[in-house]
Amino acid sequence: KEVSTTMVLENPELWWPNGYGEAHLYQVDMELLCDGKPSDSTSFNAGIREMKYDVSDGRLTMYVNGRRFVGRGGNWGFSEANLRFRGKEYDTAVKYHREENFNMIRNWVGQTGDEEFYDACDRYGIMVWQDFWLANPGDGPNPKDESMFMANAVDYVSRIRKHPCLALFCGRNEGLPPESLDRELRALTAELTPELFYISHSSRGLVSGEGGYGRKTAEDFFADKGQDRFHSERGMPNMMNYESLVKMLPEDKLWPQNQLWAEHDWTMETAQRVGTFNAAVESRFGEVHDAQAFCELAQWVNYDGYRAMFEARSRERRGLLLWMSHSAWPSLVWSTYDYWFDPTASFYGAKKACEPLHIQWNPLTSMVEVVNVSAGEHGNLSVRCRVRDMGGKVVSTAECRIDSAEDSTVECFRIEKPDVDVFYLDLELCEGSSRLSCNFYVEGRETDNFRGLHALPRISVNLSRRGNAVEISNESDTPAMMLHLTARNPRNGERILPALFSDNYFHLMPGQSRTVELDSFGVEDCSVRVEGFNVPLSEI
Repeated sequence: KEVSTTMVLENPELWWPNGYGEAHLYQVDMELLCDGKPSDSTSFNAGIREMKYDVSDGRLTMYVNGRRFVGRGGNWGFSEANLRFRGKEYDTAVKYHREENFNMIRNWVGQTGDEEFYDACDRYGIMVWQDFWLANPGDGPNPKDESMFMANAVDYVSRIRKHPCLALFCGRNEGLPPESLDRELRALTAELTPELFYISHSSRGLVSGEGGYGRKTAEDFFADKGQDRFHSERGMPNMMNYESLVKMLPEDKLWPQNQLWAEHDWTMETAQRVGTFNAAVESRFGEVHDAQAFCELAQWVNYDGYRAMFEARSRERRGLLLWMSHSAWPSLVWSTYDYWFDPTASFYGAKKACEPLHIQWNPLTSMVEVVNVSAGEHGNLSVRCRVRDMGGKVVSTAECRIDSAEDSTVECFRIEKPDVDVFYLDLELCEGSSRLSCNFYVEGRETDNFRGLHALPRISVNLSRRGNAVEISNESDTPAMMLHLTARNPRNGERILPALFSDNYFHLMPGQSRTVELDSFGVEDCSVRVEGFNVPLSEI
């Protein structure tokens, strides 16, 4: 028998995706009585939210609780290569996505099926693009037993449909399902989840996708295809930090790059095209002679590339999912944190670009822009750009005042590049005395040439700490470049992971300071280590 009931909540708190509001949840307890005696019971968390969709212009636009939703995040395959993730690991990985200012995960080909995954997405306001288990036609055949496929689909949709994190269903990755399955999947989702939308193809028609997957300059990302539609896959190589490389490879395989690197996805051919990444590191800084130097310098390419991927979507703000945001095994490409939950610079570059209200520089137009995706209405904002020479001296300033409406991009003013080898763009967006967003670009007269930075003298920074708040101050007359913070076990110096800082891989100009917050995921006894491009290691 089917048994149904109706519950009424007066003036409920709504469930919002990350960046749009709080992900409010209500606990639901249900009990089935037979002849007055308990027969079965269940408990789960429910969220109150409304999904709407518009395809009238031939592209998919989503709305959550009446506001246009711009999905930003990444694709997942397996949660972990040996399927060992449980509640704690899912909580950590999805929390990392929230802290990146992401709001969507695509469950690619439906490979992550644990209830704990959806529970974590509910908690942290991460919407789920839910694929069915159909790889693209080149990677996998059509199902031989369509009735079994549909029986699994009925069971799966019935199980997960209570989760407010669900955003839409997709029939097949980079292809169309067989016509009969497509028809049945569309009917199934319409019956069991009538408030959710179904699309047949992950990368054509209403949405776009299919890469690219190699490293590009910021200019190329801004000029790239797929701007007018939600783009389901785009990525670039992402080099892990040296300590993780040592953890992954035997000592005799650390350098030079070799077949074992390739077996962990660092491949010259196919989608990764890591030769473009290697070329960027050497173009920026010169020839590299060891693995540690390569890993450290690669973080500049990580940060700038992942920031640019998301900033380049500012024109129409149609949404972008990385290929991929999560690393299921020790891989050298595509993810924003590694297998051991160490965030690389790509994590913080993506976090910067995905701020709900964000100031940025468009390298195609040389315009400073203010991008408001989900921050509501803001009036009389102060926009400022300080152009600095390589030593940090301000050589010119531009500023203006603007109003910023939600779901808008405002062009502010054009920046004239100084005639020097290396310069910095120091951007700031303020409302009264409150700084709402800041951004910092290292640029060269020639694209991908930062070699002049080697002339900067080595300096020390000052550290002070109050609980988990760490202040880093540059009291010298030289810029402190690419400062990298890590949480450490004070007894043996080992990294504490997972751990997140509110900001990382940043630069401090002479006289500047920054306070960052550490989330050590419950580990109380930890120190903080800071080092940078021209800054020796110090610890507090």
